[in-house]
Amino acid sequence: MPAKNLVWVVVALVAGLAAGYAASIPIQMSLRAQIAELQAKLNPNYVERIKQRGVLIVGTSADWPPFEYVDKDSNIVGIDIEIAKRIAQELGVKLEVKDMKFAALIEAVRNGLVDIVLADMTPTAERGKQVDFSIPYYFSKGNAVVVLKDRLGSFGGVADLYGKKIGVQLGTIQEEWAKSALSGKAEVISYDRVYPEMVMALQRGDIDAMVVGDIMAGVVVSKVPGLAVAFYAGGSRIGAAVALPQGAYDLKYVVNKVIEQLLESGEMGKIFETEIAKWMESGG
Repeated sequence: MPAKNLVWVVVALVAGLAAGYAASIPIQMSLRAQIAELQAKLNPNYVERIKQRGVLIVGTSADWPPFEYVDKDSNIVGIDIEIAKRIAQELGVKLEVKDMKFAALIEAVRNGLVDIVLADMTPTAERGKQVDFSIPYYFSKGNAVVVLKDRLGSFGGVADLYGKKIGVQLGTIQEEWAKSALSGKAEVISYDRVYPEMVMALQRGDIDAMVVGDIMAGVVVSKVPGLAVAFYAGGSRIGAAVALPQGAYDLKYVVNKVIEQLLESGEMGKIFETEIAKWMESGG
């Protein structure tokens, strides 16, 4: 082959390679972007992002004293808020609390509107499909059935709820229990908030009983004249844990560490005692 022709062949090969490489750049960039996105999902670095932001955003439903409620100064306070403060302190950031309906909390975690949820939320298999949970920070003796004190003698067990109107809070495990255990046997009415909405419904006679968490029930009957706990249903179980995004292993480690420290040191018990006393003294 003449030298001149060889030169043109080489030029053509180089040009072809260059064109091919140029054409592959968008594909390479797309692949790199996909790999980066996958790595971000596998290694989300939630803790790093929270520290960079400087704020831990906690979701709650401030109608559930003594766990979370609005005090006379319009501050959201309670047991869960104190635990949230300890977590924020461990992370070295400020705390921001977002109040919303209980039924909206899990979706708020999934959509990234909040980092974690502290709202006396019980881990269940169904909730575990959507969010992750920390270790429990307390255990419950069951669902409390609260009735008017002058009707206390009429309620001794689950069968006494049949044919009645039963109030529950929307999105809670008490609602799940009632709709399962009382399906076709009682009318289950869901309310956004326990206090004062559902309590007032019970006092008016709109419902015959309400089913709430055991600690919430203890506070309500001590503060509202004429109410009493008739019995506990559903058996003892985990009381509550912190809800987190699925895959937030670094954040879960920090949350579990704080809970373990609070439990082992006895400070968790003191938080419960102090916050229950505050709610009692506040007059509700």
